[in-house]
Amino acid sequence: MRTMGGAGAAQPAVPPDALARAARILVIKLDELGDFILATPFLRGLRVYAPQAHIALAVTAPVLELAGEPGGPCPWADAVVTPVGDVAGGKFSFRGRTPDDLQAFAAAFRAGFDLVVTLRFDVDKGGAATLAAATRAPVRLGYSETVTPWKAAGNRGFDAAYTHVLPAGPVRHEVERNLALLAALGAADPGDGTLDLPLSAAEREAAVCRLGAFPGGRPGRLLAVAPTTAIARKNYPIDRLRPLLDRVVRATGVGGLVLLGTADGVERASRLTDGMLADGMPCPVLDLTGRTGVRELAAIVAASDALLAMDTGPAHMAAAVGTPVATLFCHPIGGDPQSPYAPERFRPWGDAVLVVQPPHAVAPCTDKCLSSEPHCIAAIDPGAAADRIAEFLRASRFGTAG
Repeated sequence: MRTMGGAGAAQPAVPPDALARAARILVIKLDELGDFILATPFLRGLRVYAPQAHIALAVTAPVLELAGEPGGPCPWADAVVTPVGDVAGGKFSFRGRTPDDLQAFAAAFRAGFDLVVTLRFDVDKGGAATLAAATRAPVRLGYSETVTPWKAAGNRGFDAAYTHVLPAGPVRHEVERNLALLAALGAADPGDGTLDLPLSAAEREAAVCRLGAFPGGRPGRLLAVAPTTAIARKNYPIDRLRPLLDRVVRATGVGGLVLLGTADGVERASRLTDGMLADGMPCPVLDLTGRTGVRELAAIVAASDALLAMDTGPAHMAAAVGTPVATLFCHPIGGDPQSPYAPERFRPWGDAVLVVQPPHAVAPCTDKCLSSEPHCIAAIDPGAAADRIAEFLRASRFGTAG
C-alpha cells in the first residue's frame, strides 16, 4: 500500500476515488494575496477534476475581493468565505464574498464536507487545522507539522487535525507544493502550473482610464513600482531605492512611474516620491498607493509595461497577468532554500521574472535575514541592481513599448 509520511506511523494514501466521489469540498487557504495567486493552478485543476463537486474556498479577508470580479462568480469555487473571530481558538463565524456565497457555504457545512484540503506548507498561523478538524470530513489532507523545524515547534500536534499528511519532500516552489497536494488526490493542473488572475474587460479599461491621470495621458514605457511590503525586513531602504530607480529610468527611457500598494505603504511611497522629485527624476510619477482596491491594483499592473517590486503581492499579480516583473528579495544568495523568504519558494512564478538578492547575509544573520527591520536587503548595491534590472527590461516587452 502506498503511504504518506507524517509525524507518526505511515498512513494510507488518499483513496483513489475520493475526488470523484466528493459532493462537497472545502479548500482552506488562509494566507496573503500573493500566496493565493500561487494557489490558482491547484484550484483550476481541482475544478476540472471534480466537476460534480460543490467547492467552497476559505480565505483571509483581503483575498475575498481578489477571488472573482465584483458581482461575478469565482472561477475556481462555488462559494468563497473568510473566517471571522478566534479561528485558532475554535470560536469563529464566517463572512461571505457575497450573501449567496455565505448561504451556500453554510448549507455545505451543515451537510458535511467529503474532502478538505489545506493549501499551506509552512507554519499554520491562521487556524487552518482547527477549521479542517471542525468539518469532521472523512478525508482531510494537508502538509505535515514536520516539514520544517519551525513548523514542528510551532504546530506540535497539528497532524491530528488531518487524516492524511504529506511530508516535506525536496525543496520546491509553493506552486509545485500545492500541485503535489493535487497529485495526492489523483489530479493535475491542465494549465501546466501557469498562474490565473482573470480580469474583466471593464476592469482593464478602468485601469487604463486611471492611468490617464498622468500629464498628457498614459506614458509609453510605463513602469509600475510596488515599494512596500507589510514585513519590514523585505523593504529595500528608500535612500537606496531612489538612485536605483533613477538609473533604471535613465537607462531604459521610462516614460512614467506609477506607485502602487496598500494603505500601509503610503508613508514610504510619499517619501520615495518626494525624494525622486527632489533628485530631478526625469519622468512623471503618479502615486496611487492606498488609492485602489485589490483588483484595480491588479488591473493597473496588467496595464503597465513592467513592474519593479519588493517580495509582495503585486509581484505575483504581475506574473499572473504576464507583466514582466523584477523583484528585490531580502534573502541572501546561497541562503536556506526552505526559508519563508527564499525565492526558491516564493519568487514570482513565470518566465518574465528577475530576482535580485543580497550577495551575502549581513552579520549577525547567516543563512537568512532575521532582523525586524530592513537589514540584509540593504546589501543590494543600487547601481549593480539597476544595471541588471535595465538589462532585463530591455530584453522584455518593456523594451518595445512606447
